[in-house]
Amino acid sequence: MPPKLPRRSSARHRSDGPSSLARPEDSRSPRRPLRVLAVVAGVLALTAGAVTPWILARQAGHLDDSAAKVAAYDSVSRQVDTARERAERERASRSQNRVAPPATPTATATPTPKATKKAKPTAKATPKATRKASPKPKPKPKATKKASPKPKVTRKTAAKKATRSSDGRPAFDLPAKCGTELRFTTYAGHAPDDMKIDFFNESGATDGMVVVASAAGTVVKLSEPGGVKIDHGDGWYTMSLHMQERDVSVGQKVRQGERIGLAGAVGTGVSHLHYEQIYDSNHDGWADSPGEIVHSRLQGVLYSVQPDGDEPVVASKNSC
Repeated sequence: MPPKLPRRSSARHRSDGPSSLARPEDSRSPRRPLRVLAVVAGVLALTAGAVTPWILARQAGHLDDSAAKVAAYDSVSRQVDTARERAERERASRSQNRVAPPATPTATATPTPKATKKAKPTAKATPKATRKASPKPKPKPKATKKASPKPKVTRKTAAKKATRSSDGRPAFDLPAKCGTELRFTTYAGHAPDDMKIDFFNESGATDGMVVVASAAGTVVKLSEPGGVKIDHGDGWYTMSLHMQERDVSVGQKVRQGERIGLAGAVGTGVSHLHYEQIYDSNHDGWADSPGEIVHSRLQGVLYSVQPDGDEPVVASKNSC
C-alpha cells in the first residue's frame, strides 16, 4: 500500500490564514462521500458479478429437479392408465369365457358313449365258449399218477440182484473208475497163472491210475508190496498189490467204487495192478493166498486168463 501523508492540523489553518482561506476545505468535504460511494459501487459490482453465476446455477438446478419430477409423474400416470386398460380387457375376456362354455360339451359328449355300449355284448360271448371247453382234460393227470409207482418196484429189485452173483459171491466190478478200459494179463509162474490177474490201463497211463473197491466191505490188512486186503462178507475177499499210494486204513469201511489207492510199480519193475479174489473155504478167517484163490468173476463174467492166451480189454462199469 502507498505511504500515508501526514495531515495538517486544523488549528494551523485557523491561526495562520484569514477566514477566506478556510473555504477550500469546505469545498473538499463533499467530494469524499462521492469517492466512497464509487468504491462501494465498484465492490458491489464485483460482488454481483461473482455471485450472479452461482445464483443462476442454483436456479437452473432447481429448475432441472422440478422438470425431472414432472417427467416422473407423467410416466407413472401413464403406467397406471396402461394397467387399468389391461385389467378392463382381462375382465371383459373372462366374462366372455364364462358365458361361452355351456354350448360346447352338449353337442360332442352325447354320441360317443352310445357307440361304446353297443360293442360290449360281443366280448361277453367269447368267455362262455372257453369255460365250457376247459373242464374236459381234467381226468388225464389222474391216470399218470397211478402209473408212477411201478418203476420204483423195478429199481429196488434190480439193486438187490446186483449185490450177489449167481454163485453167491458179491457182484464184483472192475477195480477202476467207471469207463476205464483194463487189459487182462498173466504170465507163466504166476502161481496159479490162470487165477492171478495183472491189469494195465488201455485208456490212459497205468502209473497213477485210480484204484477203487470192486465191492463194498471192510479193510482188514495192508499187505506188502503196496497191498490192500478187503473182507466183503460171507468168506469173500479181494487183494490188490503194487500200489504206490494207499488211501485207506485197517478197519475202515468202503463202498463199491470208493477210492483205495493209486496203481504203481512197488515191488516190481513195471507199473500195473495185481488183483485176486479169495474165498475162505475153511472159514478160519484167514483167506489164504495162494491156497484159497479162485477164478475172478467180474461184472458177471468168470475169467480164466492164460499166459499164452487172449488178453481181453473190458471197460469198467463200477459205480456208473
